[in-house]
Amino acid sequence: MSTPNLVLLAAPALTLLVTGNDRVHWLLPVALLAALLVIGELWLRALTAEAVAAACRIGLGVAAGLITLPLVALVLQVFGVPIRSRSLAIGLAAVAVLLGAVVLVRERSGRVPADPRFARTVAAVGIPLVLAVVVGGFATFAYVRLPHPPEPGFTSVALGGWAARIDRPVEIPPEGLAVPIRVTSANTPATVAPLWIQVGDRVGRQRPVALPVDGTRSVDVHVPAPPDDCLHRIEINLGGASTVFYGRGPYHPGRRVEC
Repeated sequence: MSTPNLVLLAAPALTLLVTGNDRVHWLLPVALLAALLVIGELWLRALTAEAVAAACRIGLGVAAGLITLPLVALVLQVFGVPIRSRSLAIGLAAVAVLLGAVVLVRERSGRVPADPRFARTVAAVGIPLVLAVVVGGFATFAYVRLPHPPEPGFTSVALGGWAARIDRPVEIPPEGLAVPIRVTSANTPATVAPLWIQVGDRVGRQRPVALPVDGTRSVDVHVPAPPDDCLHRIEINLGGASTVFYGRGPYHPGRRVEC
């Protein structure tokens, strides 16, 4: 296949990629594969003046085409152009035009022999790729449309507000401390769960707390002061979820405590 015909063969695929028509979005992967295959062949014609065996030509052409895509992305990054599907498509089109011009100049000088095996190479690589895209696309579409079991519900508890920044034991005053927690639920019905606090070995009284339905709410929890200034594990429990931090009670100068 001559180089002008090769470039014309890539023109519809590159045009489709540049325009990005949403009505034929399913054709975009096929167009990208076709464009990369043509660009790979143009790379071979531009870089070597020797005929390449068909088996090697398939591998080299596919590799050169695939390498072109990240190469275009790197060039866009260097020039500060946002890497989007349209900018990548325009970059690939520019590479195809540039390579086509280089190959035409070399062909005019008689240094690039025409390779009649390219059509067979396109068929050998393109047909399996198109079949893979079509079959994979239909399989993905069918999987998305099939019924799926509901996601399992969950409830999580985490320190919220100022308490989310706790990174060391907290000094708790004698009157106790208001600690905000963040309660998140998903795929669970509206329900009420018991909330209780455990400071060291002491377990506080329970109180009911309404859990959010597919959302997040903030709850203030009153944490009583530990009995001494030793380090205590403080656990806030809500239903089957919990969160933990460490704290110390107020310091009493006249009291000696073995921690």
